[in-house]
Amino acid sequence: MSQSKPVRTVFTIIMDILVAMAIAVTIRLVIEFFGQLASQSWGEAIIALTKPVTIPLGIEAIKTPYGGFFDVNAGVSVVLFLVAEWVLSVVRSRA
Repeated sequence: MSQSKPVRTVFTIIMDILVAMAIAVTIRLVIEFFGQLASQSWGEAIIALTKPVTIPLGIEAIKTPYGGFFDVNAGVSVVLFLVAEWVLSVVRSRA
Protein backbone atom coordinates (compact mmCIF):
# COMPACT_ATOMS: atom_id res chain seq x y z
CA MET A 1 0.00 0.00 0.00
CA SER A 2 2.89 2.39 0.67
CA GLN A 3 4.04 2.10 -2.95
CA SER A 4 0.66 3.05 -4.39
CA LYS A 5 0.64 6.44 -2.62
CA PRO A 6 3.59 7.85 -4.65
CA VAL A 7 2.03 6.50 -7.85
CA ARG A 8 -1.28 8.18 -7.00
CA THR A 9 0.57 11.42 -6.27
CA VAL A 10 2.34 11.32 -9.64
CA PHE A 11 -0.97 10.64 -11.41
CA THR A 12 -2.58 13.53 -9.52
CA ILE A 13 0.20 15.92 -10.55
CA ILE A 14 -0.08 14.87 -14.20
CA MET A 15 -3.87 15.23 -14.05
CA ASP A 16 -3.55 18.72 -12.56
CA ILE A 17 -1.14 19.73 -15.33
CA LEU A 18 -3.56 18.43 -17.99
CA VAL A 19 -6.45 20.42 -16.49
CA ALA A 20 -4.28 23.56 -16.31
CA MET A 21 -3.32 23.09 -19.97
CA ALA A 22 -6.99 22.65 -20.92
CA ILE A 23 -7.91 25.86 -19.08
CA ALA A 24 -5.06 27.80 -20.71
CA VAL A 25 -6.01 26.62 -24.20
CA THR A 26 -9.68 27.42 -23.51
CA ILE A 27 -8.65 30.97 -22.62
CA ARG A 28 -6.74 31.06 -25.91
CA LEU A 29 -9.90 29.93 -27.75
CA VAL A 30 -11.92 32.80 -26.28
CA ILE A 31 -9.22 35.36 -27.07
CA GLU A 32 -8.88 34.18 -30.67
CA PHE A 33 -12.65 34.01 -31.11
CA PHE A 34 -12.88 37.75 -30.55
CA GLY A 35 -10.39 39.46 -32.87
CA GLN A 36 -10.16 42.60 -30.72
CA LEU A 37 -8.83 40.57 -27.79
CA ALA A 38 -6.32 38.75 -29.98
CA SER A 39 -4.94 42.06 -31.25
CA GLN A 40 -4.14 43.32 -27.73
CA SER A 41 -0.57 42.85 -26.49
CA TRP A 42 -1.70 40.69 -23.56
CA GLY A 43 -3.84 38.61 -25.95
CA GLU A 44 -0.87 38.06 -28.23
CA ALA A 45 1.21 37.02 -25.20
CA ILE A 46 -1.38 34.46 -24.10
CA ILE A 47 -1.64 33.07 -27.62
CA ALA A 48 2.15 32.78 -27.82
CA LEU A 49 2.35 31.06 -24.42
CA THR A 50 -0.33 28.50 -25.29
CA LYS A 51 0.91 27.73 -28.80
CA PRO A 52 3.37 25.03 -27.61
CA VAL A 53 0.60 23.09 -25.83
CA THR A 54 -1.89 23.29 -28.70
CA ILE A 55 -1.74 20.09 -30.72
CA PRO A 56 -1.11 20.96 -34.41
CA LEU A 57 -3.62 18.73 -36.19
CA GLY A 58 -3.66 20.76 -39.39
CA ILE A 59 -7.37 21.56 -39.20
CA GLU A 60 -8.36 24.88 -40.76
CA ALA A 61 -9.59 27.61 -38.39
CA ILE A 62 -13.13 28.95 -38.81
CA LYS A 63 -13.69 32.72 -39.13
CA THR A 64 -16.10 34.27 -36.66
CA PRO A 65 -18.36 37.29 -37.11
CA TYR A 66 -16.41 38.96 -34.28
CA GLY A 67 -13.22 39.58 -36.25
CA GLY A 68 -11.46 36.50 -34.98
CA PHE A 69 -11.52 32.79 -35.63
CA PHE A 70 -12.30 29.51 -33.91
CA ASP A 71 -9.09 27.49 -33.66
CA VAL A 72 -10.33 23.94 -34.20
CA ASN A 73 -6.90 22.55 -33.31
CA ALA A 74 -7.11 24.25 -29.90
CA GLY A 75 -10.65 22.98 -29.37
CA VAL A 76 -9.64 19.41 -30.14
CA SER A 77 -6.59 19.84 -27.89
CA VAL A 78 -8.83 20.78 -24.96
CA VAL A 79 -10.98 17.70 -25.55
CA LEU A 80 -7.91 15.44 -25.76
CA PHE A 81 -6.41 16.91 -22.57
CA LEU A 82 -9.66 16.35 -20.68
CA VAL A 83 -10.07 12.79 -22.00
CA ALA A 84 -6.48 12.00 -20.99
CA GLU A 85 -7.16 13.46 -17.54
CA TRP A 86 -10.28 11.32 -17.20
CA VAL A 87 -8.39 8.16 -18.24
CA LEU A 88 -5.68 8.92 -15.69
CA SER A 89 -8.32 9.43 -12.99
CA VAL A 90 -9.65 5.93 -13.71
CA VAL A 91 -6.13 4.48 -13.58
CA ARG A 92 -5.38 6.40 -10.38
CA SER A 93 -8.52 5.12 -8.68
CA ARG A 94 -7.39 1.57 -9.39
CA ALA A 95 -3.78 2.14 -8.24
